[in-house]
Amino acid sequence: MIGMKEYEITPGSIPEHFKVHGTDGFFRRMPEEIAMTVSSEVLRQSKLPAGGRIRFRTDSPQIYVRIEFATREVNNGFDILSGCLRSGHCPPDENADFLEGTFYSEMCGEGRRSCDITVFLPRTVQIKRVVIGIEDGRKLEDAEPYKITAPIVFYGSSITMGACIGLPGRTYTALVSEALGADHLNLGFGGAAKGEPEMAEYIAALKMSAFVFDYDHNADTAEYLRKTHKPFFDIVRKARPDLPILLMSRPDTDRDPASAAEARRVILDTFHGALDDGDRYVDFVDGFYLFGNYSRGLCTTDGCHPNELGAQRMADTVYPRLKALMERK
Repeated sequence: MIGMKEYEITPGSIPEHFKVHGTDGFFRRMPEEIAMTVSSEVLRQSKLPAGGRIRFRTDSPQIYVRIEFATREVNNGFDILSGCLRSGHCPPDENADFLEGTFYSEMCGEGRRSCDITVFLPRTVQIKRVVIGIEDGRKLEDAEPYKITAPIVFYGSSITMGACIGLPGRTYTALVSEALGADHLNLGFGGAAKGEPEMAEYIAALKMSAFVFDYDHNADTAEYLRKTHKPFFDIVRKARPDLPILLMSRPDTDRDPASAAEARRVILDTFHGALDDGDRYVDFVDGFYLFGNYSRGLCTTDGCHPNELGAQRMADTVYPRLKALMERK
């Protein structure tokens, strides 16, 4: 673009001052060789950069972003966080093979002031290339590190992944993490989070500041959940005895209250068992309360997946509980 200096970010090539969070340098959420030991669907979805972000610092009041896709799938938009201001861009149609937009920040540029910029990447397409442009002559620097540099790791279903939320920075995982000033890793896998021991071993080995554990939507039955939930928890807890672990149950309890209650009882058994063992770094958030006490039907797009209102209500509930849990250390 005229008057803009452009920087190209491609898999395996990241220019100075740009840092990719929530994925590796190839926009993958977990190593391919590990994902393939879990399941073929986890392998496929691990290449989708849900929760991925690119951060940098500039005094440019105008920022251009172009994201090109390696796959043509149904995709969502991207958005930018600049200070406390958010700007978003949704795709013109489901089959677009790129997204682009120019954003203007009222905080950057005034008096040559620099501010941190976070670009939230589209959740559900493989990325071929990202181009970021800033005005000629403006500064480009490293963003300030997150206050909590070891990421919060979220594991769960399509709800965790952010399905049906148009802009990736508005998912509950992103909202909670940004409010805490924390990096995060989204390991949500739509329909494929089955509580496999291979996934538990992988997560247990990660460097992280907290673990949020919520996959009961993908357990086909309460019996399956009981067979996998506590063993998964035990693998992580054995490896990380003082890691804050937040257990959650599904938020869309109104659609099938009986099934939700069964799953809740299983998760509570894991929670109470940990307390009985003297675990000081575990807590439980009851999904029955995640959408609040009024207008609950407005919180999803399809009776299941949260929309932006539902995600905000989830974040408003999870944030104080996770903050308090992390402060126990």
